Amino acid sequence: MVYKKEILLRIGEMKKYLLIILMAFVGFTAMAQDEDDNGGENTVAPACVNKWGNDSVETAKQLSLFNQYYQEKKYVEAFPYWEYLFINAPCIQKRIMYAGPFIIKKVLREDAYKARFEGLVDTLLMSEDMRIEFFGQEGYVLAKKADDMAKLAPKRRAEALAIFSKSIQLEGDNTKDDVPADYIYAGVKEYVKEKLTLDQLFLILDEITPVIDNNIAKYTAPGVSAKDSALGVKWLSTQEAVIGMMKPYLSCDKLTELKQPAFAVNKTNVDWLKSTVKLLDRGGCESSDFYLQCSEVLFGLEPSSAAALSLAKSFGKQGDDRKATSYYNKAADLASSDEERYDIYIKLAKIAKNNGQYSSVRDYARKALGVNPNSGEAYILIGDAYSASAASCGTGDLGRGGVYLVAADKYMKARSVDGSVASEANSKIANISGSFPDKQTAFFKGVIVGSSYTVGCWIGESTTVRFNGE
Repeated sequence: MVYKKEILLRIGEMKKYLLIILMAFVGFTAMAQDEDDNGGENTVAPACVNKWGNDSVETAKQLSLFNQYYQEKKYVEAFPYWEYLFINAPCIQKRIMYAGPFIIKKVLREDAYKARFEGLVDTLLMSEDMRIEFFGQEGYVLAKKADDMAKLAPKRRAEALAIFSKSIQLEGDNTKDDVPADYIYAGVKEYVKEKLTLDQLFLILDEITPVIDNNIAKYTAPGVSAKDSALGVKWLSTQEAVIGMMKPYLSCDKLTELKQPAFAVNKTNVDWLKSTVKLLDRGGCESSDFYLQCSEVLFGLEPSSAAALSLAKSFGKQGDDRKATSYYNKAADLASSDEERYDIYIKLAKIAKNNGQYSSVRDYARKALGVNPNSGEAYILIGDAYSASAASCGTGDLGRGGVYLVAADKYMKARSVDGSVASEANSKIANISGSFPDKQTAFFKGVIVGSSYTVGCWIGESTTVRFNGE
């Protein structure tokens, strides 16, 4: 019997050790499967001592249960086992540090853990410090810690900003694409709370702008791989997000100060130029010299209707109608649709009208009619050009009255082809009908009602004679 008991005891001990070996195997297997979301080896840092803790059997059991729930994506259920491992064997597996913040943030949404909110946030931040201690990647992890601190512990946001800054200093252009937007978000929050000055907010923008520019230039350069191109898209989105948050506080001078230093090395980079032009455009800087410089270089590298339109509008705002007209014409030539081309010709006709270039008004309006023969707007513009030329072109037998007749013809044509302009056309006809030729004056000139009459000058059009009041 004694011998049998001794055998049973030995079998029990063997089962115990087999369990430990099995649990350890499960833990190591999971550890081997872990992948750092920023790369890295599955090695244990020198700072990690006695990774199995004081009770290796319990650690193996907790690790097995944790991995089971984690792999099933039952993160809240995994939390108690994660917490045990974090306290007793924090470096048993990289996943304990890497997944800790993610798991805690899931747990914080549960009502059962609301009372522990602040303590759990402290634990989350501590896990990020320990991750650095055990596994390195200080700059990368500090960015994560800063973002978590800024969002989960807003009273410590000033501290978070300092951590963001340290992360940027350590990582430089290797900074992850989401970090600059997170950094600015925290800075804007502090500024709104009046805990940060506008100058301090701009210092943050100054700090991240070179990182964004350098990564946009790197990942949007010609010939980059599909993977790098995808990163370029992310960095462009980051710039968009940053400027979106900063837009209420930015001036054209500040945007120019931020972007102009990078122009010399990026003046052949189409994507950088596009993003810069878009940025300046959003800041209302279309008439600034730097905007025009970038836009003209971009148009030279990649002519497009959109680029030409941007330049046309910019020169228009600067009062340079000659250049504006030139780029509008280029935009029309490059337009990809009739609708776009029509809009440009109407715009050109209006510019010419504003500048008193009445023959050009008709030229552009006729081009618009070539695209859309039923454009009431185009006919009205021609009528307006004729009316405005009454003084200079009213030299024939009917004087100015004859010019008003051909103008009225265009207004009538406008309402006949396009009902949407009928009210405007009728109003214009009413305004000029009192200036139609006088019957008595026409009689002495040998001109009778219903006869054909040709208006000379640049107009060169014929009309049917009718008189004032008839």
